[in-house]
Amino acid sequence: MTDTTGMVRHDAADLAESLLTHDNADLERPFTILTHRRTNSLIERREALRPLYEAIVARIGQPTLLGGTAHGPSVRWNGSERILLLSGDHSKAVLCVHEAQAFVQEEYSRFDSGGLPYTWQLDRHGPGHDHGWTFNGHAPANGWTQTEERLAGMLASWAEHMPLQAPGDWVSFKLWASRDWGRTMIVSFEPTQTNREFYACIDDRDYEQTPERAAQMRARGWQDVDHTGRWYTRLPETDPAAPATLARLIVTDLRARGTVSSHEVSAWDISADDRGELWVPGIGVDVHPRRGEHF
Repeated sequence: MTDTTGMVRHDAADLAESLLTHDNADLERPFTILTHRRTNSLIERREALRPLYEAIVARIGQPTLLGGTAHGPSVRWNGSERILLLSGDHSKAVLCVHEAQAFVQEEYSRFDSGGLPYTWQLDRHGPGHDHGWTFNGHAPANGWTQTEERLAGMLASWAEHMPLQAPGDWVSFKLWASRDWGRTMIVSFEPTQTNREFYACIDDRDYEQTPERAAQMRARGWQDVDHTGRWYTRLPETDPAAPATLARLIVTDLRARGTVSSHEVSAWDISADDRGELWVPGIGVDVHPRRGEHF
């Protein structure tokens, strides 16, 4: 049994509908729909939120934008005048309704001034209004330590929120470094690969795969090499250290190949099941292509 408490399903659905549609709804007031114990794992938090989330979607429809932060969900339903946001952190999940234009302008200002209101956002062109404010680019990390932290936070967020918001869908990106251009590292979360959900691989075919090379690669954190010369590592989502372990492997390998700064690294082919547009401002490295235009 998970150590969580929260609303029953119909109460959460009633609240969501009321906040989004009733004229006298309390703007900006957060309503806690679920609380977590400090010891709950990401899987326990995910599964505790699942029945409430599904009840809300059944009542008010699919969200306009999916997403998450390094600490909780970031899902929104965009009306013409209001935005309903499901957010929270590792201690709770909350619903809050905002005046739409003021909310998106404030969020854009936070991005522009270095804040990070969400780590990733998935636009599958769900129902609702586009209020015309986007963030162009990424929030750069300050050194390798922060890059590693942001990668770990995003991977953990995907594991906690993607299986709930987009059941069964994988998420993936490629990394290229300017000093080692053309070498592809692939990083992904694949929920259908039970007990092997976190994945990374690197093209190492230009090196002779000797025992000495194998020792070097395993010291970086790679587990094994396939017959084509690509090294890979798979880790289970049930391991609470897996996101940080994979992020450490990524940074260690980049630096071992001569990359001096995370500013020399770009993320490409960022995708969620090849459907919609996945934006990852919290990835810690530059992204290609960047998102939209400033408004």
